[in-house]
Amino acid sequence: MDTRALRAFWVMRHGRPDLPRNPFFMDRDQFNRYLESYDRAALNGMETKRLTLLFQQYPVPEVVICSDLPRAKATAELFARSVPILVDPTFREIPVRLPDTSTRFLKSRWPEEFWWSYLRLNWFRDQGPEGKVRSRQRAEMAIAHLSGYFQEHQHIAIVSHAGFLSLLITMLHQQHRIRGSLLPSIRFGHPKRYRWFI
Repeated sequence: MDTRALRAFWVMRHGRPDLPRNPFFMDRDQFNRYLESYDRAALNGMETKRLTLLFQQYPVPEVVICSDLPRAKATAELFARSVPILVDPTFREIPVRLPDTSTRFLKSRWPEEFWWSYLRLNWFRDQGPEGKVRSRQRAEMAIAHLSGYFQEHQHIAIVSHAGFLSLLITMLHQQHRIRGSLLPSIRFGHPKRYRWFI
């Protein structure tokens, strides 16, 4: 039997971060402050309780790999249930920020989703703190790290972020390294299972 076929891993976005509700319309500075708060936030008590109950339905892995951002670490601790946690900054979210350049668009107030759409467009155009090329390079590093983790473990879990996980899983499928859903869930704290073949 090919033992590579037995290697499996759970992939999940972190739990919902503990943040106040945003105003519907935000200017550039408000949105950038929101992004900074998002990266500092962990989980509140209600989300912690929700995830604790949810994760009881899933098998305990041998190890949990997580981003170094607070919301990912807090989620990893809940999923780990006493197994080791390895904090790996390679699995951080793709960093984004609205630019300081002044245009009519950037001086205006927009709904949150407009700003997110603008940032996605910038990423595809390889702009921003980390454009598409750099993100793909980091995803390649994450794949190399995963290969190393699977040298020592057969069942692991990964807690990361929606944007980076979507890129990572897409690239793993393109390289024919995994079997499973084409994309991970973008729901907060919702694990999806994949099999590692190479």
